[in-house]
Amino acid sequence: MDTYKYPHEVAWEIDQNDEEELIKFSDHVNTDETIQGIIIQHEYGIFGGEYGEKLLSFMQRCKKPMLVTLHTMLPHPNQKMAEITEKIIYYATSIVVLTLNSKQIIEATYPQAIGKTSIVPHGIHPTTFSDSKKIKTKLELGNRIVLSTFGLLSRGKGIEFMIRSLPDVIKKYPSLLYLILGETHPVVRRNEGEKYRLELEELVTSLGLSSHVRFFDQYLSLPDLHEFLKATDIYISTSINPDQAVSGTLSYALGSGRAVISTDFAQAKEIITPETGRLVPTKDAEAFTQAILELLDDENKLEGMRQNAYKKTRNMLWSSVSERYIALLTRTVVPLMNMDHLYTMTDAFGMLQFASLTTPNKEFGYTLDDNARALIVCSWLIKKNYSKKLETLIGIYLLFIKKCQQTDGSFVNYLSSIDQKPTHQNNTEDLQDVQGRALWALSEIINNSSLSREVTTEAKRMYILALENLAVAPLHHLRAKALAIKSFSISLDNLLSHRDLLLSYTRIYADSLLLALANNSTKDWVWFENQLSYNNAILADSLFATSSITKLPHYADKGALALNFLIKKTFSGDTYIPIGHSDWYKNGLKRSYYDQQPEDPASMILALHSAYRLSGNNTYRDRAYVCFSWYLGNNTLQKRLYDDTTGGCFDGLHPDRVNQNEGAESLVSYMMSSFIVNNLL
Repeated sequence: MDTYKYPHEVAWEIDQNDEEELIKFSDHVNTDETIQGIIIQHEYGIFGGEYGEKLLSFMQRCKKPMLVTLHTMLPHPNQKMAEITEKIIYYATSIVVLTLNSKQIIEATYPQAIGKTSIVPHGIHPTTFSDSKKIKTKLELGNRIVLSTFGLLSRGKGIEFMIRSLPDVIKKYPSLLYLILGETHPVVRRNEGEKYRLELEELVTSLGLSSHVRFFDQYLSLPDLHEFLKATDIYISTSINPDQAVSGTLSYALGSGRAVISTDFAQAKEIITPETGRLVPTKDAEAFTQAILELLDDENKLEGMRQNAYKKTRNMLWSSVSERYIALLTRTVVPLMNMDHLYTMTDAFGMLQFASLTTPNKEFGYTLDDNARALIVCSWLIKKNYSKKLETLIGIYLLFIKKCQQTDGSFVNYLSSIDQKPTHQNNTEDLQDVQGRALWALSEIINNSSLSREVTTEAKRMYILALENLAVAPLHHLRAKALAIKSFSISLDNLLSHRDLLLSYTRIYADSLLLALANNSTKDWVWFENQLSYNNAILADSLFATSSITKLPHYADKGALALNFLIKKTFSGDTYIPIGHSDWYKNGLKRSYYDQQPEDPASMILALHSAYRLSGNNTYRDRAYVCFSWYLGNNTLQKRLYDDTTGGCFDGLHPDRVNQNEGAESLVSYMMSSFIVNNLL
């Protein structure tokens, strides 16, 4: 294996042929909490195995989001390459290609790449546009007309065809000098030494071009490379591979403000226009001759091409490319959990409902809904990493739920911040969903072995009392039933004396959901109601939970049908667009797009996770990442709802703005989403 002295930033070295090293590295990535995501710059030849297939041993074990840049994209891959590429796309969270042509190829060849592929061009280094005369003097090139080609030499470069084009050009322009810049590719040197370079030198001699062709057998530093490019009158790109997806050398030449003559490989056809250069067929020396003469015969046109090349490549600067990657990463990488706003919104009694900007607003008091969600999140978190602070929060939220429970086992939702008693609002609103959400929160505590027996026993007592109330006050709202089903699936193994009852309730509620699905579905509308409203995905999610505990697949099958319908209605390409709360989406009418609220992506992520866990289909996993990116700015307004400073989440997305208040429901919805995507997928 070749060895190099890497700079200190390089933390790992991997022998690409050693599968065990790739596996060890995946284990390191999975356990290192400071690593939030992976970027893989992919080329088939740089990873071990046939077509780099050993990379898959890393990808299939890596549990962190992976952004893969595919530098080569062939329109007609052989079966082996296609199989490997298909798996790379399957495991990747996001795909980057460098040209529009590559995007069209990948989406036509691998349909699973649709919706997860973005274009980010090959980057170029910043450099000033300058006249070539001053640089020519510095490089001792005098007044010669300079053509150049640079890069690691190999037979695929096709430089011999360019050399054969020169005799007829030199007859008219005897001062012409062609520079071939670069050493032989290390792999080529290992296999055949300098055979290709020697053949090129012999060709130069045989054609009498020794004073017109000069080889620079060295790897040029970036400053030296820029100087040679600025001394160039026309850059020559000679690739003989028509399917070459991208050429860094071509990008650098255009970025330096050089007119280019290139063979018509894939990237060149996309990036070179009549205003910046000329395209010629591969392996065609005569075509090179004609193109060079055409450009040299009109100096004004040639100068215009140089300026156009420089102007049109400003979007390819590395600074611009890095911004594009950052934008993609913010949609791919999950920020580390920030608990600050949770502590801010919680006092000794419970979590307050609303905030004015980031400041808790006590005027509107507390809700069981918010405290139940917060209890669920804290129960998840303490399983991963116990802390006294989390234990304290769990105690506050559990006690709050206890204060909301009535003597008959039911729950109120609203408590005043003044006297901490139920408010009149409990008498004017339907509290069915609250009953189901309270059961879900209590079941999470019952099922948490990280907590003390005292805490889990109190949760069991409250849960059983609530369960007894269902016998006299059964749930009839679909979302309330769905929330209850989630609780039954979690608490089933910890309430053995009530197991049969829980299974019975699960089947009764799930069957009523199936009946609602059948009664409301048509060919074009596969849903439980005649409208899509709030917290929609919880309905499908509850059927996945039912299937898990009953082992009956038809519940999961129906849940998948409904979830796939909801996906079609709420995903557009690689963007999640929840149903707006300003008006619901009624069957046959136009959907509402605003006010989008954080509860909906949280519900969708829960359902996608359940579908992924049951089916193993990575499409659901990928959708969950896209859905999560709604919080991070991948939405219809391209506005970030997650507040990196506080750890809070803004309350919603309006047609023209983000609601800047950071209330409890938004916060805990984001935290639930973050935990699931970061830990459960």
